Amino acid sequence: MTDVLAKLECVAWRYISWPVLLCDFTSQGYRMADIARALNVPPSTLDNWKNGHEPRYSHGEALLLLHSRLLGAEHTRNRIKGFRDQALMRSSAPATKGERTHAESRRESRRAG
Repeated sequence: MTDVLAKLECVAWRYISWPVLLCDFTSQGYRMADIARALNVPPSTLDNWKNGHEPRYSHGEALLLLHSRLLGAEHTRNRIKGFRDQALMRSSAPATKGERTHAESRRESRRAG
């Protein structure tokens, strides 16, 4: 099973949309209580992930492996490819004013420090 993850494209962990992966399970009829039991985490942990918190690496890896096992390796690969593509699109989009201001203040603080 680990070679399934090895074959998945490398994606920065923060770009994986954990809520989307969890929705995949429910859309296929799996209950969150069963997913929590399979991952050996309390159901409240899944709620946290659905609300934007990131899982620890080991839990995230386990969730990806479970996703691959239950929904198919191809589906998981396509999801991760989609997350990567979205991240690339966001990174190539013009920066917002707030992002430019933040980047400028970081550059200035580096010069001063």
